[in-house]
Amino acid sequence: MKITHLHSTFVTPWGGAEAYVFSLVAAQCARGHDVEIVTAVADADSIARASAAGVRVVVRPTWRPYPPDRHGSSPLSRALFHALDVVHGVIRPRSYRRVQDDRDVVHVHRFQGVGASVLRALRTPVVHTAHDFCLVDTTSTTLRNGVLPPRLDPVQRFRARVVEMSARRTTAIVFPSERTRLRHAQLGFRAGRALSRVVPHGWPAPPSPDLDIEPPPRPRFVFLGRLQQSKGIGLLLRAWVDARLDADLVIAGDGPERDAVQAAAGGSVEYVGWVDAEAKGALIRSATALVFPSLWPETFGLVIAESLLLGRPVVATPAAAGELVVDGENGVVSAEATPAAFSEALRRLAADASLLETVTAGAAASAAGLDFDRHVDRIDVIYREAHEAFGARA
Repeated sequence: MKITHLHSTFVTPWGGAEAYVFSLVAAQCARGHDVEIVTAVADADSIARASAAGVRVVVRPTWRPYPPDRHGSSPLSRALFHALDVVHGVIRPRSYRRVQDDRDVVHVHRFQGVGASVLRALRTPVVHTAHDFCLVDTTSTTLRNGVLPPRLDPVQRFRARVVEMSARRTTAIVFPSERTRLRHAQLGFRAGRALSRVVPHGWPAPPSPDLDIEPPPRPRFVFLGRLQQSKGIGLLLRAWVDARLDADLVIAGDGPERDAVQAAAGGSVEYVGWVDAEAKGALIRSATALVFPSLWPETFGLVIAESLLLGRPVVATPAAAGELVVDGENGVVSAEATPAAFSEALRRLAADASLLETVTAGAAASAAGLDFDRHVDRIDVIYREAHEAFGARA
């Protein structure tokens, strides 16, 4: 098949969506498909990593008032970005008008910065994977002041209606979890004629040194991810102080809360910055457990999947745990997303050797359900269903 994956940015350090796109494209290339990544912005490192895996990256720039992932230097620039996003929800940017030509399927991942109009299936089937909530919310998390309101403000609802006009003309929408689909529905999203499918992600195990890593002399918890409030890094730092554990906390990643993490480093807290895939795998394998304190309903916690694939349990908030972490089986889920509740979850695991043994074994057992080859097979099925639906509507 000739497959185009469209992701609005492809810039290091990769987030979960970029890493997923790369893994899926590499797997499809290995199966003999003609696959490309089309993006508005790419950096040399991302292009080189893709090229090494035989993946073609095509850059189709669109104008934007500030670089990707900077959130705007002023309210005016942010307003301009989102205004353009609304316009491009109706009018397709010139450089994307022929992106469907001579392709068997276009698989859209993130469209912000390009416009939701790319979701319209005009000449070939279009599949969209909802990696977050950008169909209904410009912040992509639907969080407001740390809570999940049942309804967003009028401006967000207007923007969502514009996006929905294009989304209803896509061929299939893939939600990585049932709760992601339900949250979209709660906020008023309707797929119309588009096929709506729940397909949990699989995930390849991250590379790590082929060594027997000795258990740490005392409990060792590892955080891996973007250092921002929605990922719960502030909650984690407060919970760690409250827990008063004879244990170590290692934090890896980068983001807007880096200064706060660096200020907290010292003693039992170590900050190691951004790490590559191999170092990430080694960190997970060296841990007693991964910590994932995210405050928003993660569509699919890829770092959780990586931890389970490497046989390490997870301590998570309810929003982060989703359908991957089951309390007492392959990890510990805090009662709520507060520092007090999360510190209690950390203490539970650090103090109970029997619980730790149970959830560690459960983490390893969970790996079978994350097989990436099986996930790629499921995506192939979605493509076939999309072709049938597109042909029936033509």
